[in-house]
Amino acid sequence: MAAARLTISWRTAASPALAGLAVIVAHLPSFLHRLLDGDEAIYSSIAVLMNLGGGLYGPGGVDNKPPGIFWVYALTFRLFGAYQMDAIHAVGFVAMAATCLVVFAIARHLAGTRAGILAGLFYGLLTAAGNPRLLASNTEIFMMMPLAASVLLLLRKQWFWTGLLLVAAGAFRQSAAVNVLLVALAIFWLEPAEGRRHAALGFGGGLLAGLLAGAVLIVLTGSLEGFWRWTVQTLVGYASASWTPGFVWSRARDSIVPFVVDMSVLWIAAVALIARWRDLSVEVRLMVAWLVVAMAGSLAGGHLSWHYFIQAMGPLAVLAALAFDRFEMRRFVATAAVAGIAIPAVFWWAFDIGADPLTYDFNAPGPQHETVSAYIAANTSPSQRVFVWGDWPALYVESNRVMAGRFPGFLRGFERGSDVPPNNWDTAPDVWTLLQSDLAANPPALIVDTAAAGWSDFASYPMSNYPVLAELVADHYHKVATIDGVVIYARNG
Repeated sequence: MAAARLTISWRTAASPALAGLAVIVAHLPSFLHRLLDGDEAIYSSIAVLMNLGGGLYGPGGVDNKPPGIFWVYALTFRLFGAYQMDAIHAVGFVAMAATCLVVFAIARHLAGTRAGILAGLFYGLLTAAGNPRLLASNTEIFMMMPLAASVLLLLRKQWFWTGLLLVAAGAFRQSAAVNVLLVALAIFWLEPAEGRRHAALGFGGGLLAGLLAGAVLIVLTGSLEGFWRWTVQTLVGYASASWTPGFVWSRARDSIVPFVVDMSVLWIAAVALIARWRDLSVEVRLMVAWLVVAMAGSLAGGHLSWHYFIQAMGPLAVLAALAFDRFEMRRFVATAAVAGIAIPAVFWWAFDIGADPLTYDFNAPGPQHETVSAYIAANTSPSQRVFVWGDWPALYVESNRVMAGRFPGFLRGFERGSDVPPNNWDTAPDVWTLLQSDLAANPPALIVDTAAAGWSDFASYPMSNYPVLAELVADHYHKVATIDGVVIYARNG
């Protein structure tokens, strides 16, 4: 009997440690590359401008994302230095690990410690078993910590804090707002009729407090008017442009299909649990609803990048963990399930270590963007600014140079390989006036034309089609180098 108790105690102590070790190993590739995707470069180049005194959504950088991600990057760079991407990846890992703990707490609340450990492990593996973009310190990975915490507090019926944390999640990504539907359902299911009004008022108070705090922070770091212009008004146009059939299928093939197929074991487990709907408690049914609204939030923009589905990975991890905890499985079924989770995780781990995260290229002598970045760094001083035409802000980060304008890239999220006119949110008429004023205030030492090389399908959009750039180059710059088709211009004199 004593030996049995010792075995159980050892397993109880070792399980969370082994799960944590597995998550750490799965995320190791994120520390082996300076950049994991182009979005990290966007956030970094804007954060550097902010730290030089520019206001967010103004001269300090413009993007259509909420401010939370820029606050995190700017604060990290203030503490560790500009473009210190190892620090950014460490912060992103901490956010992911904290979410694992919250997901653990949710599943433990529903079914006990074993389910909690499985849920935390599954979330950690889901957020690593994919292309390098999934590992990036992106908006979704930071959004999920407060979003999952709001769900945990929802289960505990702490409505004010549920609302406050939901706003905190929305500060990183607009799609977090879809969880308002989950909260409404939770109030209806968890509260008696006489308590629903009080719960709704508490939740509304948390939302209001969060929105007021966010508005104050935006005023202190940027522009409320610019926030409305670039993150709210642009949403409809951005989403509608992304919902063209060819674009959706291309993105779905590279994101939602592998997301479902690679971790099909977890999906099968979750669906098996959902199929027993009548036997589920109200709280577990809420987790099913969480998965439904999370998938809706992931799909809403139509852009369908793999990392968008991090929003659904939290509830999927919880439901799969509950299924594995509840159902008895034969040994060969359990072995097959473990293999079905481990094999894709190992495959992507090897891929993410060996491939260039920005091009997915394995071939020698190495990615040409590093050669271009090296030229920029060698032919400018740290005090000089650079302008990159196209959608390659990674060149700013890799060369450790500040961008001359407020826009880190152009035609972002746009189907550049199509025949659709380039009427994008970041090529609107007022963009060119703002860009012209930026380039006049901070004349770039070099202008780097990636459209000439067709990088990121930009060949159809030469600088000659845009008078602000064409006139600037013709009057004040001359060609000094061509690297892999990328044309580089230096300022006259």
